[in-house]
Amino acid sequence: MTSIARAVIASSLVFSSVAFAQSGGIQMDIQTDAHDMPSTRVRVTGMGPEGEQHGVDMNVQAGGAHVGVEMKVTGDAAHSGREEKHERRERRRERHEEQQAMPVRTFASEPAFRDCGTGEDPGCIMKRDGQFAMDAETFRGVLQSLKNTSNEIIREEMAEKMFRRNYLTAKQFGRVLDLFPNEITRFDVAKKAAPHVVNPQHALGFASKWDNSLYGDDYIELMTAQ
Repeated sequence: MTSIARAVIASSLVFSSVAFAQSGGIQMDIQTDAHDMPSTRVRVTGMGPEGEQHGVDMNVQAGGAHVGVEMKVTGDAAHSGREEKHERRERRRERHEEQQAMPVRTFASEPAFRDCGTGEDPGCIMKRDGQFAMDAETFRGVLQSLKNTSNEIIREEMAEKMFRRNYLTAKQFGRVLDLFPNEITRFDVAKKAAPHVVNPQHALGFASKWDNSLYGDDYIELMTAQ
């Protein structure tokens, strides 16, 4: 018997074992022609866990150096397998669509450079209470309005109103203080504006703006507390 014939017989035995393991039945028909070329048909049937019928119908034909095999599988097991694969593909597709649908979050970057009208000013890119200091245009307007007011008391009241809504850098703060020659008025303005200075630690040196050391000491204490 040729190796091809032996392969056919071995295949038949394998299916016989499968049928036995599944407590099913097997029907096998083996034929060999005059040239020792076999033709085999194996049919295996069995019952599923819910009583459904499963089966494999295989037809093997050998001719020369070639072997042809036809196999049909019946039963819900194969169908369920196809459904499961289809479901897995659908799930992968859903996950892919969800990833594509996710919005890309972008964060507005803060300005790399701001002009506060005071030249190189580190406080210009700092915040206090979530607010930047006045930009150059706003600060120039505030400064000009204060300069145009000759009465120092009215100027103080105007400054107080402006600082309720606007924040200052230490450099802007220093220029505002210079508009008040009277040391008492200057200190009052400092007390009103100090909570709105974005970088108060940079304004500690302005204590020298007071000739009276008592006011200078009080100013240091005021700015240190910010």
